[in-house]
Amino acid sequence: MLKDFWNSLSGTRRVSLVIGAAVIVGATAFAGIWLLRADQQVLFSGLSPQDAAVMTAELDRMKVQYRLADEGTVILTDADLVHKTRLKLMGKELPLHGGVGFELFNAGDFGMTEFAQKVNYQRALQGELTRTILSIADVKSARVHVALPEDGLFKRADNKAKASVTIAMKDGKSLAPDQTVGIQRLVAASIPGLISQDVTILNEQGVALTRASQSEAGSDGGARLDLKRDTENALARKATEVLERTFGAGQAMASVDVTLSMDAVRITTEDVVGTPGRGNQALTGVVVRERESSNDGGLPLGVRDAAGGSTQREIEYQVGKRVEQVIGQPGAVKRMQVLAIIKKPLSPEQIEQAKALLATATGIVAERGDVVLVQTMGTYGAGNAAPAADAPTDAAAVAATPGGSETRSAQHLGIAQVLAALLTVVVCLGLGWWLGRTRRPASAAHTPMNEAERHAMLNQLQAWLQDDGKPRNDGGHRDR
Repeated sequence: MLKDFWNSLSGTRRVSLVIGAAVIVGATAFAGIWLLRADQQVLFSGLSPQDAAVMTAELDRMKVQYRLADEGTVILTDADLVHKTRLKLMGKELPLHGGVGFELFNAGDFGMTEFAQKVNYQRALQGELTRTILSIADVKSARVHVALPEDGLFKRADNKAKASVTIAMKDGKSLAPDQTVGIQRLVAASIPGLISQDVTILNEQGVALTRASQSEAGSDGGARLDLKRDTENALARKATEVLERTFGAGQAMASVDVTLSMDAVRITTEDVVGTPGRGNQALTGVVVRERESSNDGGLPLGVRDAAGGSTQREIEYQVGKRVEQVIGQPGAVKRMQVLAIIKKPLSPEQIEQAKALLATATGIVAERGDVVLVQTMGTYGAGNAAPAADAPTDAAAVAATPGGSETRSAQHLGIAQVLAALLTVVVCLGLGWWLGRTRRPASAAHTPMNEAERHAMLNQLQAWLQDDGKPRNDGGHRDR
């Protein structure tokens, strides 16, 4: 029957039948695949290749059906198993991000040597720090290396712990300076004997985000140059802000050069402290021992009293001592030079005012030899008067200045000319619009005439031509 049915069909119907069957089969397959995918949900997303490999291996061990998507960074599984499977995986303490934590010590190995235990402790410490850093927002990946000193009887005591952190940020994100300092303190607080300056942080391009310690920087010191640059930038920002608030945004700029004293100064002062005296007496010490001796020369008692003798008295005092030690840190300002450039011409009085403002804002000390220089653009004169720092800029202030009335008259004349031109354009446009409205009904009422109407019009024109031009008695109007 199918063969007879097929033979009874024409060529066009056969092609249509085949195409229809193919469409039905394709739609059924697509619907089946779509329904199958609709029953799956995301188990984990945004995985690195290492984490995806660890999780898929554990899912195979658990005999859980899954499917990879988005180039292996997303794991899908059945909707009814998503939450259960996720909790199981999180409870297994998988070595994610290529590192393990203190779960290494969950299973005790009594045959492990001391060296192996130290290595495992270092691995666990690095893994825990990595997990903590990855919990920071916008951090994509991180890796921590810790160098712990070896303790021993004959080891050098000057070995210190050090650490390095490599961080990769998400697209369009960068590590802020405060976050860098926070990571340094986090690592230093997690490792005994480690200070923040010994923690080096690198970005994904290998650029150090932290400063080198003083021992690594050397005597010339990149840290000293950084301190000088930071000090100059901070003072220049303050000076520029004051100038812009005074003369307007973009009207002035400032540059600061400082000479820093990078020597650590130690001053020790010793004072003797006595006990307060009575009344108006000066400060005295505390009596520790008092001794009195006499010399009578061996004379009898009566003769000794008559002849007298020598007496010696010794008193020993003890006073207090106060020792004060002051250590000055490097970075004290020895000399400062401030240069300001202002685009507006200023009078000598205004230049002196600007110098006073800069000196107050940057902390200029004249006794130290500090210098403030203000340079203006243009020449101050009668025809080029510069407004004061707090001069108003409205119309009333312009009228009050010399030549302000002429300037205001010129401005008013220009405004009047513009208004007159606009009024002329508006009148022309209105006139054109009105003429168009009055002509539009006549043009709209005109329709093509037929043959009879044309003959009637010709007859009427002939009658008008033969007429003597006198008005007719038809209401005072001629036919038009």
